[in-house]
Amino acid sequence: MNIEFHYYLTKYLALEAGFEEDEAEIIAYSSQYVDDNYTEYKIKISKDDYYENSTTQFKDILKPEQKNLRRNIIFHYLPGDPTSPKVRRKDGKMHVLMTTVASSHAQELFFESTKNEDLYGLGIASHMLADTFSHQNFIGSEEIMNSMNSPAGELKRIIGHSDAELKPDIPNLIWFDKRLINKYEEVNNKERLIFAANKLYSNYQFLTSFPSKWNKVKKTINSLITDEINETEMNKIIPQQLSRINNYKKLLEEYDTITTYDPKSWLSEAVEEDVNLNKQNYTSKKNFKNSNWYKFQEAAKNYENLALTKLEQLFVDLDIENW
Repeated sequence: MNIEFHYYLTKYLALEAGFEEDEAEIIAYSSQYVDDNYTEYKIKISKDDYYENSTTQFKDILKPEQKNLRRNIIFHYLPGDPTSPKVRRKDGKMHVLMTTVASSHAQELFFESTKNEDLYGLGIASHMLADTFSHQNFIGSEEIMNSMNSPAGELKRIIGHSDAELKPDIPNLIWFDKRLINKYEEVNNKERLIFAANKLYSNYQFLTSFPSKWNKVKKTINSLITDEINETEMNKIIPQQLSRINNYKKLLEEYDTITTYDPKSWLSEAVEEDVNLNKQNYTSKKNFKNSNWYKFQEAAKNYENLALTKLEQLFVDLDIENW
């Protein structure tokens, strides 16, 4: 998924599930910031006291560090059920780290992340769960099974859906995953998005005990994701996305809420200096540990520890070191 789902639709789903405007903003911002939190910062709190964050994404997929591959798996490609019928491949191969839709791992981690009513953790878990739909049939580590049998597939490092480029994340794209058996090789991203929205909405409802409005919500999302395109029409991606984002903003205006996502805003609220996304060293403001940015970073660290504990035996069985 991209910002369309992780921020705009996640916020809409949270609002419709009964969260207040400020709560929905924290959930949605946290969800999208998982993709934008790729810089390691060092924040000076006092003379000898510094705070360092943990990244949840990395900029260069061809030059990852081991710790970033680990985080790639737990934040973006959570392993699921490798025996699921929808991951059946023409080559018959399976992998225990294969991402599958809303697996038991994903659902358990989602709800365990929300036990303390941490909205930042809920946003992070929302990102993870949504990505199990768009990143299904891919593995977050460096695997030949991620190859799409294209010229790019000859690269040594094939991590996640990098060989498929943006195709899994474009909400109105119909494309073909030739690795899969004929029954499943045609991929309709809008259908995947609707399924993801339904799952996330129902999970939110479970937390809020709010009455269901799914038929209304589904109708609204269907009206926003129109003009399906195929792989020969990739030149339409950017103008269509800009048009959809404009429509998402109009929708959110009806709820009298923030309609624009700025990846710098939370950090800007937490530090004294003007934020430059290429700068790594800052000085904290007095309310630093009460800032949204700090609370997100702490929630990300807590989520990482929880996910690694849950998946520890899986990595041990695979004899993967330094996870």
